[in-house]
Amino acid sequence: MTGGGGRDRADSPVMRVTVLGASGRTGIHVVRLLLERGHEVRAGLRSRRRAEEVAGLGAETVVADVTADADDLVEALVGSEVVINAIGAPDPDQASVDLVDRDGVITAIRAAEKAGVARFVQLSAQFADSPDQGDRLVRSILMAKQISDSVLRRSSLNWTIVRPGTLTDDPPTGRVKLGGHLEPGHVSRADVAGVLVAVLDEPLAENQGFDVIGGEIPIPSALAALS
Repeated sequence: MTGGGGRDRADSPVMRVTVLGASGRTGIHVVRLLLERGHEVRAGLRSRRRAEEVAGLGAETVVADVTADADDLVEALVGSEVVINAIGAPDPDQASVDLVDRDGVITAIRAAEKAGVARFVQLSAQFADSPDQGDRLVRSILMAKQISDSVLRRSSLNWTIVRPGTLTDDPPTGRVKLGGHLEPGHVSRADVAGVLVAVLDEPLAENQGFDVIGGEIPIPSALAALS
């Protein structure tokens, strides 16, 4: 097992998973972990030009642009049992944030419903459930994520919302701290990816939203302690 991604492979059914934002700094880790665990992975990319960024990992690539035609996105998601959404606006400009983190994610949620997807795992952000308590410099992002997270909760999908603290590019530790509302903290993208993948094996993570920061508890144990 790499990066504390979850239980042993023998305990995990093979799933067909589409990763949105697969070429991003967190999405790449998610794709790699899913493949290591034997899942059938579709790497959702904004355009074919990004395919080289996931080339060699072994995933099928598909254009899945949440800001483009909604019907095309439905087609890209058909056949998937799970969608893991790791997209994020490329810059903090308000228009970009609203286009991607709010409207784009809502489009992805609706597309997943129409495509017959059962499970939707959402990469959000710490304080997205209470933007007024977050850093004022990123409050517009938190508000956009709050709206799309709320739409996901009200959807027909089996959902999980993972709200990480400040993301770093540190190596994975396989250990985190999880909770409904945690103190501000940092966590590596690799460990966040480990959580996003491990929730697929933990029923207690279904229809739950929680914060994640760096900690001392192995990822599967932290998820198993959710209530």
